[in-house]
Amino acid sequence: MRAVRPPMTLLIAWRNLVHDHVRFATTLLGVIFAVTLMSVQIGLLLGFSATATGLVEHTSADIWLASRGIANVDQSVILPQRSVYQALETLGVAAVSRYIVRYADWRKPDGGTELVIVVGFDMHTDVGAPWNLIEGSIEDLNRPNAAIIDRLYLSKLGISETGGTAEIRGRLVRVVGLTSGIRTFTQAPYVFTSYDNALDYTDVGDGETSFVLVRIQPDRSVAQVVQRLRDALPDLDVMARRELSDRTRNYWLYTTGAGGALAVGFLLGAVVGVTIVAQTLYAATTERILEYATLRAIGAPTRYLISIVVLQAVVSGAIGCAVGLTISYGIVRLSQDGPAFLQLPFEVSASLALFTILMCVAASVLAMRKVTAIDPTSVFR
Repeated sequence: MRAVRPPMTLLIAWRNLVHDHVRFATTLLGVIFAVTLMSVQIGLLLGFSATATGLVEHTSADIWLASRGIANVDQSVILPQRSVYQALETLGVAAVSRYIVRYADWRKPDGGTELVIVVGFDMHTDVGAPWNLIEGSIEDLNRPNAAIIDRLYLSKLGISETGGTAEIRGRLVRVVGLTSGIRTFTQAPYVFTSYDNALDYTDVGDGETSFVLVRIQPDRSVAQVVQRLRDALPDLDVMARRELSDRTRNYWLYTTGAGGALAVGFLLGAVVGVTIVAQTLYAATTERILEYATLRAIGAPTRYLISIVVLQAVVSGAIGCAVGLTISYGIVRLSQDGPAFLQLPFEVSASLALFTILMCVAASVLAMRKVTAIDPTSVFR
């Protein structure tokens, strides 16, 4: 028998799929739903991770000093002033900065309160300053009572524009600038201000701090200075930036159960996709079993019949994945203006596409077993 060229194999697979339009549409809807659900879950996981660690990742300090046993960057314990001087005296340290991160009540101008996180940084070093500024400047925070918030939380905080005022702990606060995209995992907005202003808005005393931020000398390694700081300050947690970032991410995503919930959603999408594709391919194979038997009777090898089934799975997965990822990127785009946003980098979507196609191929196992068990003589009965 003359070998059938690959395009003919693809043509047979395609005709088998579209023979029943309703069944094919159902298959695609199942794959689209699965891909969209899995994409959204992954996007939320990556978005939550970026949100939870944003304060650490966008602070240029090499090393963080914090109270022993701190779980994440948003929950701090006040450190005494001597911690700053002890860190500064350590060999390899180039500069240190005080950094206040404390919860406080924000009283809106029209009444009502919201929980916020006051972030006070050293204006002399700008370490820990807000990023993605779209209005105002860092220098504006030198004014008394000045603060910068993110535009996403304007309505939540009862502010309509820059220049608006509110109160924190009974003291006036004036919004002098806005950022874009600085979210918080707890949904308690960050309120950036100078260290001096933060003293008025929190329970931190003059000279005290929530964290000591350390920059090392250019010729020193982070690991080396971390060890020296640990020896000098045994009562504190001394962490490289990556360590605190990982600790914060693990706390919010896994200790709180948020990461587990997203993982369950991802698995649910995969199960739905596998079930629908497996059922559809098996039904399509059973319906056209005589045609497969005919191919066997005229000499088509088993691997050729299997290739038809596999191509059906690949085509279903590819089309459904393309549509599902298109929908997912639309959702990602819409999330950019919301308090919870999704991240879906190209490499992640490419991996998801490959996973989806492999998932569909795995779902075709039942159909493969059906065609391999065909008796070629059944076509003559």
